[in-house]
Amino acid sequence: MKILLATHNQAKLERYGKILKSVPDLEVVSLSDLKITQKVEEDCETNIENALKKARTYGKISGLITVAVDESLMTNFLPESEQPGVYARRLAKGGKELTDAQLLETWKEIFKKYPQEDRQFIFNYALAYFNPENNAEGVECAEGRGYVMDHFSEVETNGYPSSNFLSLTKGGLSYAEMDEKEREEHNFLIFADFVEKFKKWLGENSLELL
Repeated sequence: MKILLATHNQAKLERYGKILKSVPDLEVVSLSDLKITQKVEEDCETNIENALKKARTYGKISGLITVAVDESLMTNFLPESEQPGVYARRLAKGGKELTDAQLLETWKEIFKKYPQEDRQFIFNYALAYFNPENNAEGVECAEGRGYVMDHFSEVETNGYPSSNFLSLTKGGLSYAEMDEKEREEHNFLIFADFVEKFKKWLGENSLELL
């Protein structure tokens, strides 16, 4: 069964593609595979709303069951007015989308401003899915936490700049420096509930799996 993973971000495509491929009998295709270049404006107040908007839009364009992701970021050290929320790529509502390099430089400046210990990033991942055949949809959320390190890794991030300075444990390796097996095990643990609920939803909303 063919489904669309709707993202233009190569790092997200690799991360969530591996998670979806753990579902039996699925063929995961990308926007580039389908020559879809349209971008959906992520202008909603929550990551759940953004994810659903992308899943619905790309599902209707492609005619395929579509999964879309949107991520929200909070910290335990920034004041409420400076929390990134759904603007993790812009760091503020109305700001322009930043490149990986620009984000890294921006976070370096923020860490100088807020040098306290035990700084943490709390990510909320919203994964929405939509079937254009019957307009059935759903969304599941997962949470991940990272500890801000006292240095920045030199490993190339390719779409997830925070992996250069976040560790899963205090004093551990940065996410970027972990080996592929460790990263995959961590991701499958975070998204295990999503996989099970998505499999159930597919069974209820796809003739191919009945």
